[in-house]
Amino acid sequence: MVSRERLLSAAARVYAEAGFRGSTTRRIADEAGLNEVTIFRLFGSKAALLNAAVRHSTPSDVVHALPATPRDPQRELAAWANAQLTFLREHSALIRKSLAETEELPEMGTQACEGCMHAHHSLHRYARQLAAEWGTPRADADSAVAMLIAAIMSDAIARGAMGAVFPQPAKRAAAAYVRVFLRAIGKPDRATSRVGARRRRTKAKS
Repeated sequence: MVSRERLLSAAARVYAEAGFRGSTTRRIADEAGLNEVTIFRLFGSKAALLNAAVRHSTPSDVVHALPATPRDPQRELAAWANAQLTFLREHSALIRKSLAETEELPEMGTQACEGCMHAHHSLHRYARQLAAEWGTPRADADSAVAMLIAAIMSDAIARGAMGAVFPQPAKRAAAAYVRVFLRAIGKPDRATSRVGARRRRTKAKS
């Protein structure tokens, strides 16, 4: 098991730097400090090893999950978005390499983006709940979710090369994206929220 973990970590590092063609089994074995034969004994082929390495390095169950029931959307979503950004920034080199090779190796790009797809489904469920709670069922939650996921992904992957495009510093980006997202799905302003709260209290007393 230790050898398998060492090979997966080494393969991910080598692949992020050199891509599929440059990730020779000898180079990966040297990086892991293991015999090249071990790769074929545990994985069967270089392709199988690299597929497993990308999947292992970019799992779908990213660190922070959204709660089942929204209570404090700005805080909950900002924490969630920060977790996504942190994870993607830490793995940006591997994800960029996987996306760059998608045309030739589509499975690599798909696996590298599994975490983002998982995040998309979780965010979509959360957005639908918010729209229902706020009485804005006609809000285009699908587009709002797509825009937030795209903002997080592009920030994590492209900020280093296109820093001028992003108006907020990296540490404040998540909160800014979330504010725009919440407005897009119909977040009520403070005055409307206070009126709604009073109505709910009055209804509960009657």
